[in-house]
Amino acid sequence: MKKNLSMRGELLVSLGLLALGLYILLQARDIAGAQAYEQLGPRLFPLLIGAGMAVCGAGLLWQGLSGGWRGMPPQDVYRRPDWFAFGLIGTALVLHMALIGLIGFVFATTLMFMLVARGFGSYRWRRDAAIGATVSLLAFYLFTRALGLNLPASPLGIL
Repeated sequence: MKKNLSMRGELLVSLGLLALGLYILLQARDIAGAQAYEQLGPRLFPLLIGAGMAVCGAGLLWQGLSGGWRGMPPQDVYRRPDWFAFGLIGTALVLHMALIGLIGFVFATTLMFMLVARGFGSYRWRRDAAIGATVSLLAFYLFTRALGLNLPASPLGIL
């Protein structure tokens, strides 16, 4: 009985993910592109996300229909939730939203990365700060230069 319920859940989640991916793909077609030549239009990311979700949903559905999802931990393993990590990651997201307008995208995202890494168990804050700063700088320049989007700069106006 327990295996049957587990298989139903796996199939429902797989079908839900597949349906959501297909829905995003269908809705992304209605996003208007710019009239001029566009290298990366506003449809690119929704199409990539929808395609990725549909592929993952289809893969999980195939696994669910052919004996169940692979690589899952045993069902009888139960660990208590880590409320500290949950609170720290939630705080990181709220702080990012609150601070992005004040200290800019790069600094707010670096701080968020550090807090989320700590929530996942990292104690190497210097390494986390370096990785967070690198990733957020790359994202900042990708979005502002390549895509032409405006992200909040720091009060210094340089990042």
